[in-house]
Amino acid sequence: MHSVILITGKVKFRINLDPTIWIVDDRHFPLSERLPGVEGLAMELGPFLNNAEPDLSATHMICHRSQGENVVLTMEEARSAYLCFAKNNQPIREGGPALLYLADGSNKDEPIDYLTELEVIVQS
Repeated sequence: MHSVILITGKVKFRINLDPTIWIVDDRHFPLSERLPGVEGLAMELGPFLNNAEPDLSATHMICHRSQGENVVLTMEEARSAYLCFAKNNQPIREGGPALLYLADGSNKDEPIDYLTELEVIVQS
């Protein structure tokens, strides 16, 4: 199982996200505060994307997965998304290291799982 998620592609800085240490980050929040009915602890993806400094021309992000089809999001969807890293005070193991939820809750029953890489791209 992967424990790190990479932010790559059209970014100034390649970033390694390690969700296993987010429990000590004071920016995490109960996911149920933003998505009623969804349990777990989460972090906003936006600040991590901002730290990677995406190219101004970037339009989309490919969510690469170790299992299942890759998922393409717009940069707006990606910036507002949440990464759930723990449930019941335990790291996400099944489908982990983190589950990606869209801020509008449209995928709350099927979050994007098995993430290995978040690749910022320009899609014409």
